[in-house]
Amino acid sequence: MKNHVYFITSVFLFFSACTGVDSRVNKDFTNTDNTLALKDLTSRNYEMADAGSQLEDALENEIGQSIFLIAQESPKYILKYKVLSYKKGSRLGRFSSFGIATSAHAKLEVKVALYDEGEKVGAWTINAWVKGGPFGGSPRKLFKKAASEIMNYLRGAP
Repeated sequence: MKNHVYFITSVFLFFSACTGVDSRVNKDFTNTDNTLALKDLTSRNYEMADAGSQLEDALENEIGQSIFLIAQESPKYILKYKVLSYKKGSRLGRFSSFGIATSAHAKLEVKVALYDEGEKVGAWTINAWVKGGPFGGSPRKLFKKAASEIMNYLRGAP
């Protein structure tokens, strides 16, 4: 009797692990109501361009978790941004001073504008900073905070 239980359980587990999906798509429409293109207007010196690139990565991650889709061809909305100032700060200085030393803080200032089919519908200036945190605070968190704030505005938060 015990062997039958093991056999039936094994057969059940084997067949339940065999799964699949098949789909066929016949599509002749485009949904552009929630498409968004990112345009970096940051100056091209090395430090600012690097900050613009890191902000773009953070924005793409945030947008991926929203209702917007990133599109390059004929998007409904265009999000233009320019890094006005970026100060990397000293991670070691933030760690050793527990975030008290203002000279060690990381700071980012970004000007952002949203265009709907060529017409400006909103503009913001975002200031983000990292004062401290575990092991001096991650510089990546600076860009994530700025991208999160931009997404809050896109969602309609004040």
